[in-house]
Amino acid sequence: MTHNPFHIQGAETQLIHAGQQTDPTTGAVAVPIYQTTAFSFKDTEHAQNLFALKEPGNIYSRIMNPTVDAFEQRIAALEDGVAAVGVASGMSAITLAILNVAEAGDEIITDSNLYGGTYNLFERTLPKYGIKVIFVDGTDPQNFEQAITAKTKAIFAETITNPSLNVFDIEAVSDIAHSYDVPLIIDNTFATPYGAKPLTFGADIVVHSATKWIGGHGTTMGGVVVDGGRFNWNNARFKGFTEPDESYHGIRYGIDAGPAAFAIKLRVQLLRDIGPSLSPQNAFNLLQGLETLNLRIKRYHDNTKRVADYLNNHPQVEWVNYPGNADHPGYALANKYLIDYYGSVITFGIKGDRETGRQVIDHVNLFYHVANVGDAKSLIIHPASTTHQQLSAEGLEQAGVSEQLIRLSIGLETSHDIIADLDQAIAKATETTPTLTPSTEDAIYWALHSPFAREEGLRPKEIVVVGDPTQHGCLKKIKKLGFHYKTFDEQAEIIDILFVTEPNQLTDIPAHAKIVWFKTKEDYQVLKQQALANNQVIVEGACLFGTANKIRLNPRRD
Repeated sequence: MTHNPFHIQGAETQLIHAGQQTDPTTGAVAVPIYQTTAFSFKDTEHAQNLFALKEPGNIYSRIMNPTVDAFEQRIAALEDGVAAVGVASGMSAITLAILNVAEAGDEIITDSNLYGGTYNLFERTLPKYGIKVIFVDGTDPQNFEQAITAKTKAIFAETITNPSLNVFDIEAVSDIAHSYDVPLIIDNTFATPYGAKPLTFGADIVVHSATKWIGGHGTTMGGVVVDGGRFNWNNARFKGFTEPDESYHGIRYGIDAGPAAFAIKLRVQLLRDIGPSLSPQNAFNLLQGLETLNLRIKRYHDNTKRVADYLNNHPQVEWVNYPGNADHPGYALANKYLIDYYGSVITFGIKGDRETGRQVIDHVNLFYHVANVGDAKSLIIHPASTTHQQLSAEGLEQAGVSEQLIRLSIGLETSHDIIADLDQAIAKATETTPTLTPSTEDAIYWALHSPFAREEGLRPKEIVVVGDPTQHGCLKKIKKLGFHYKTFDEQAEIIDILFVTEPNQLTDIPAHAKIVWFKTKEDYQVLKQQALANNQVIVEGACLFGTANKIRLNPRRD
């Protein structure tokens, strides 16, 4: 077969293979965890060359490590960058990206719609070191142009802003930034490297909190800075790239280091001196997360869309903010920049006051109340009292955080379970009736999908038979599936299914029976009326075993 010189690996393949080769010594297929602080030199000349940056290689794991390198290469390939630097957290990535271009006396321009931690870094911490940060409304690209001065060293924004969920116009702002020789730094965390490619629309640097969707399981801290390799650092605005670095024998990164100048400078200067390194173990965990990212993104997308549709139609929900809603102000931009994905975060406002929103959070069962996003689990939080509590009223408004805003990070669970949990929590918080009511189909599935009830500890399901059980083959067969039955006793405390084969033996329907299952469809009007009055589920004429067997062969899936 003739090799196709134009073949390009797809993103799904890159997620699994990019940056990795079979281990040359052991043949290991998985990326090895190089849990070491230092690396041995071949000889003194080799050591000298590494320290002088004359040849690449590993010296010390604070600066570079083979496991971390595999993660860096994979992310760079996914983002279409020339290099990446793995660091200890998303905040480390943002901080180093800014410090790589700015110093005391310089300015950064940022979209005011920001994650609370980033807002605090820009508003409180960077000014202590002489770096001025100018906040503008990022929904209008012209606001950035009006803020640019001779001191501007970068523009910063998030692809999908957190938690306001605006979609940033990367291309429009990058055109403005580049007309002034200013780089655009984009936090692509909420979109993921599989869901958006900011570098292809003009961004110059991309950062991620890999802790979120890249890792995907809420177990691993990490961040990464990706160098797009497209920006000309050899210009007068960036003396740190054009003047000699005496700590490395006078290297001028913007002149001598090639397309990966930004990444090289960040690694050998800032990672060396400040040291927020990504550990080999965490890099390995993040590589595992990347291998399933595309599968998880599809699931996140489907679940989030279903939850958004539910909230859009809930009478107690005042508003819903989700880029996948056709009425979202950023919907057109979302369709331009996001690839078959609108993110898996939704914000919404419940009717009522701040306390009503807090009550929703206090009544969820499936959701975890945590300050994270991008987990396999569904998460919930009230940003105004947690992640953004340090902001003033004006700062909250600038960041797009209202007092009633509730943020959901939708997980990978069954969408019906996610929605059911929200429904009961909203009902309790607003003291209204739940919008979801169990159907007969739901009740039958609950009763027969397993012989065990698990809601309040493990117990066998109770099938109680009115009549002679030996006359019905379905009862014999259902034992094959692990179910057991017993003859009706008026003293029975638990009845999951009341199986009525001889209704003349029954005067009153026990009110605590969950399901009343009539063997035939004959007219047992009095008993049926009793069951209806008790709000019990009624099933008529269906084979108990046949129904259970169908459920076994066709279990529910989203």
